[in-house]
Amino acid sequence: MDNNQYYGTNNQDKRKKTSPWISVFAIVTICALLFSAVQTVFIFRLTTGAYGNMTYTRGMNNRDDIEDDSSGAVETDRLSAVADPEFSLEHAASVTDPDKETLSTTEIVRLVSPATVSVYVMGEVYGQSTPIYSGTGFIISEEGYVVTNMHVIEDVEDNDYEIIVAVPGFDRPIDAQIVGSDIQTDIAVLKLMSDDQSFPYVTLGDSDVLQVGELVVAIGNPLGTLEGTVTVGVVSALNREINNNGYTMKLIQTDASINSGNSGGPLINSFGEVIGVTNAKISSAEGLGFAIPITNVRDVIQSIINYGYVANRPWLGLTAGNIADGAYYGAIAGVYCAEVERGGPADRAGMRSGDLILSFDGVEIGESGDIIDVRDSHVPGDEVEVIVERDGHKLQLTLIIGDSNDAQT
Repeated sequence: MDNNQYYGTNNQDKRKKTSPWISVFAIVTICALLFSAVQTVFIFRLTTGAYGNMTYTRGMNNRDDIEDDSSGAVETDRLSAVADPEFSLEHAASVTDPDKETLSTTEIVRLVSPATVSVYVMGEVYGQSTPIYSGTGFIISEEGYVVTNMHVIEDVEDNDYEIIVAVPGFDRPIDAQIVGSDIQTDIAVLKLMSDDQSFPYVTLGDSDVLQVGELVVAIGNPLGTLEGTVTVGVVSALNREINNNGYTMKLIQTDASINSGNSGGPLINSFGEVIGVTNAKISSAEGLGFAIPITNVRDVIQSIINYGYVANRPWLGLTAGNIADGAYYGAIAGVYCAEVERGGPADRAGMRSGDLILSFDGVEIGESGDIIDVRDSHVPGDEVEVIVERDGHKLQLTLIIGDSNDAQT
């Protein structure tokens, strides 16, 4: 009896001690089941696009079509007052013209790709003809004149290399010859050597009317192996000054991807017109590509085709650079003559390396681009007054504008 009572009392105490844990376990289990159910619904809504960080509304065409239903459509009263469901980045990033039709990216590519070519500089390696350099170009006439960059083909004549051009739609590459080139603008013109052949060609636009934010498309041959590659971006900036072989160039900046092999290719606006010649990128950063404004080199291209060189262009025979205040100990801010070409107009005028250039033709010089603007407002043979400071003394010099064809390159 005592034993039974002992064991009975002991079992009853055990039940009292374990029952709270059973309750806790039951509560946790119920909570887990509820959480799992909520999570399942959330994931379902997320995967169907009805909810999430990047939501979208299916089947929404305009504001009048928005309804409050359970299919995931946005409620009218939840739509931002400044939201526009019909907004298109492609159209917003283009300059509209009442006389022109804005094209889609695919339409631009179909229009320009047939006249965008891949340029290969061929040399002999171990007895085999091998591509040494590669670039891109575009055909500007049915006769087969091709615009590209000078730096793509600059070593051809010195090394007895040959040029072949791959034209879309043609089974074999076509031999090409250099018509002429210009180091100052980094432009070269080639001629496709194919008798009685009519080629597709591009339309040239007006780069002077470009706006920052405008849509642009680049087509090229990146790495020399990926012919016809299309990249899309916007005009990131205009008139970016870049030094090229001692010449300051004002370029279009774009975030359309530009890589080695794209050089000489077309940069195209939303009307399918070529408004730039891609020629550079900054490899240490992302999305910093550059193109030569086509309006700046129209006359250069025309002159090269007409004469084989750029005729009747003003030439100074000097390289100038900006020095910032405090750039080094004792530095005085200003535009300095960095290099004078022997026998050139600046040399004959008496200018020397290290001269601080104060004024050019009566124009106060604040940056090197000011000198270029003055130069380009004259023709060969014009006389201009130049005031420089040398060793603390001001000197007045007379410079006679030369012809770029006389430059020693």
